[in-house]
Amino acid sequence: MKHLAILAGVLMLSAPAWASDHGPVFGYATPVNSQGEVSCDTGLFGRNGSRGTQLSTGTACGYGLTPHLTFTAFVPATFGSGSLPESRIFPTGGWTAGASWRFFHSVTQVGKRLEATGSLALVVPGPQADTGILGSVNRAPGIAGTLAAGFASRSQYLWLGGGYTGFFEKGGSRRPNTISWSTVYGFRPAKLRRGYDQWDYRGLVEFTGEHTGGVRVQNAAVPDSSSTSIWLGPSVLAIFKNVAIEGGVQAPLYRNVSTTLYGHENVRFALNFSYLRFSSQTTKH
Repeated sequence: MKHLAILAGVLMLSAPAWASDHGPVFGYATPVNSQGEVSCDTGLFGRNGSRGTQLSTGTACGYGLTPHLTFTAFVPATFGSGSLPESRIFPTGGWTAGASWRFFHSVTQVGKRLEATGSLALVVPGPQADTGILGSVNRAPGIAGTLAAGFASRSQYLWLGGGYTGFFEKGGSRRPNTISWSTVYGFRPAKLRRGYDQWDYRGLVEFTGEHTGGVRVQNAAVPDSSSTSIWLGPSVLAIFKNVAIEGGVQAPLYRNVSTTLYGHENVRFALNFSYLRFSSQTTKH
């Protein structure tokens, strides 16, 4: 109840955003909501490995307080009993609330810009119990921070980003801290570049990686509980007016994971639906 009260306090100070209007589904990107814009996202993230399958879903909402500052909240739910390492690409380890600040924004030419965005969020345990080795950990709050920078134009996008999530210790247990990173290239073909009242398409190639530290239980580190993996795959984004649908799949390029604790993760896939409500206060940026 204490953790839920903390989250409720944050939400009272912030109306929530998660997905960007033309961003990736696995990697980090720079867009934020315009002033007065409200966004809502519902997504499905799947992971399949040699020791089971895990499906995660979640709803995220966001509100643009200024043209460059967005308050966010994200509530996930997990299904399946797959024993898989911690992942922050689609966070399943707790409810999240925080803010994203686009602290650099430079228009180099008409329709072309350079920008950078940082975010900071509070992560608190949700009502669902974890599976696998993480189910034996006494859950505690954590802090998540990300940084993304990139170039965007009417036809091409390139984003570089990284994130770190750290959890507090409780009763001699602690969830693994996670370092994640991504490189995303997006292309908007001229033949599929259409107006606001038609479907508009973008293709992306998403390169992501994660390193999780060791799990700590009963004041002792669990042997071989750290992991490192690198992933690559395509995604497609379709936008019609203020609705966006995006799907993607990734395969592993590199895995250094204990087969005793986690097994081999073979594939990741995601599907996301976004809705953006424009405001009369919206500022062009």
